[in-house]
Amino acid sequence: MKIVKRSLIAILAISILMFTYYQLWFLRQPARNIPNNDSVYVAPANGVVVSVNKWNTASLTILKREFGIINVWTKDVDTAGTIVSIQMDPTNVHFQRAPVSGKVISETYTKGSFNNAVVMSNRFGIRFENEHNEFLMETTTGKKYKVIQIAGFLARRIVDYTHPNQEVKQGEVIGLIKLGSQVTVILPHDVTVLAKKGDVTIDGETVIATQ
Repeated sequence: MKIVKRSLIAILAISILMFTYYQLWFLRQPARNIPNNDSVYVAPANGVVVSVNKWNTASLTILKREFGIINVWTKDVDTAGTIVSIQMDPTNVHFQRAPVSGKVISETYTKGSFNNAVVMSNRFGIRFENEHNEFLMETTTGKKYKVIQIAGFLARRIVDYTHPNQEVKQGEVIGLIKLGSQVTVILPHDVTVLAKKGDVTIDGETVIATQ
């Protein structure tokens, strides 16, 4: 009986420690030095840039699945531009921030798989088949762009803190991916992209492009 009681106490203690660790570490939201400069786009996520790819609607074919999805994702942004993908891991901050001030035009949530987002299966470094949430945004100067939250093997819940027509400030928290996964940014053609593959980004601070 004593052994069973001790085991229950040990399990309870471990559960409390794990919950506390999750709340204090995985859900931490440190202060960031937001540029407050609407001529630049800051990284929406804390992680590593795994791919930077230019795209053009004319070159996207529906014959290959990933190009078909990219075409769907990009068509309401521009006819050409750049896709920047940021890989998050369990040690990164899991909140996402608005890259630049403006407003949320629409949100689109899509159910999907929860495959390992670390395994790169295509040149975009994106798990297209995974659960994801798209923010279609518009800057104060009228340029459209997207931030896409993509779930992974550990991250099985995407949280969206915004609503259509909501005004957002640069660096404002717009969402959360629990534990870690990917965040993809779709930028229009008339911005200068500074992000490079291998860059470490800090959400709300690192400048990834200029207008």
